[in-house]
Amino acid sequence: MYNPLEEMYVFERWAINALLVVAFLLAIGLGLHGLEVANPISDTLFEFFLDPIMGESTGDSGYNVVNTLTYALVLGLFVIAISAWLRYLGIDPSDASIIALLPFVAWAAFGEVVEDAEMFGADLAPYFVSPGVHFQGAFWVILAGSLGLSLDRSKMDAEDSQATIESLASVLIFSQLVIYGSSIHGNVGEEVVLAPMMLGAAMAIAFTRITRTSTTFFTPVQRMVYLVGTGGSLVFLGALASFAMVNPPPVENLWPPFVVIGIPIALACAMHATGKSAAEELASHGLVVGILPPGVTEDDFLAMPSPDKDLIEERRLRASMAQPLIFLAVAGQLLDGLATWIGIDFFGYNEKHVFSAAIIDLFDTAFTFAIVKLGLGAVIWYFFAIANFEHRQQHLRLLIGVAMLVVGMAPGLRDVGRLTLGV
Repeated sequence: MYNPLEEMYVFERWAINALLVVAFLLAIGLGLHGLEVANPISDTLFEFFLDPIMGESTGDSGYNVVNTLTYALVLGLFVIAISAWLRYLGIDPSDASIIALLPFVAWAAFGEVVEDAEMFGADLAPYFVSPGVHFQGAFWVILAGSLGLSLDRSKMDAEDSQATIESLASVLIFSQLVIYGSSIHGNVGEEVVLAPMMLGAAMAIAFTRITRTSTTFFTPVQRMVYLVGTGGSLVFLGALASFAMVNPPPVENLWPPFVVIGIPIALACAMHATGKSAAEELASHGLVVGILPPGVTEDDFLAMPSPDKDLIEERRLRASMAQPLIFLAVAGQLLDGLATWIGIDFFGYNEKHVFSAAIIDLFDTAFTFAIVKLGLGAVIWYFFAIANFEHRQQHLRLLIGVAMLVVGMAPGLRDVGRLTLGV
């Protein structure tokens, strides 16, 4: 286990308390609204947060300055608070956790595209509007992770544990098919044949068995999360295939995915190839860029004369490029920038995020936004390359990377998905 039962940092306690205040205000606002008691909390909640979400599910609303800043603040609080919780539980904070969580980035994006195609019923559609879709995704992550953690702490032998993980993951995948498929069928009726959606679920369940040997580097927690996220993504992909069968996308809409996804993949591969040898050399000495040895603070590290420190400093910039946490975050920013540029300049879409729209309006072209996002990716790489996280801050480092994927890769995949389908 990694750093179990350690005392929280002061900033972690503040983050948890701040989230409790947010939850309290939310409950008060909803409660008083339900009782039809006029009050400023309910008015603010609905004007700036809930009404835009409900409106966006029908294509009428979007983001405003108030909710954008609030979402950013709350996301930061969640990153800090959840990192403390994961450390307490002893969850593995290695790069394997980023790989395990990656399917849920796609899950959120594909789910939003299904909502953009107006396939969900009115009761479910608002839950697939950002940022709510990420809370819903977090529910599946926590559920899958909790089941995996229970198995990890059980006395079950490895073979039985693997079989149980596959069975439980299959149940959760089938549950997503039932929940989301029922909503779609209730909304579109016989207009859309859902056979591809069911095929996607079948492929996902088969995937849980096929990948048994290729996922041995995962812990039970990571494997459960990875399988459930991959399965849910295939279910949503099946739903989108069902939509495309009835509403074939225009031929001119089929080239953007090759650019929007292909170029970031090439960038990620180039970064990994550039840093691989340096990262392997550090790993041979038991060293990882950005993570300090147990019990060593950054001040201690900076004041410590040692060959290991010199080795890290000499290879820091290149070695960091080979870390999935970093090259995925950088590629995700570029993906988002390319999707926005092509969607706006070539296909006439509009930017709904207030700050992004301001950048685009300033230069009268979305190409500059793609450049800005590439620059932001460079900043993210440089930050992780030079930052030193204490050993017990590894979960914080991990979740900062996940947050970068949530605000970069996820909206980029959503944008290119809806662009391809023409919705």
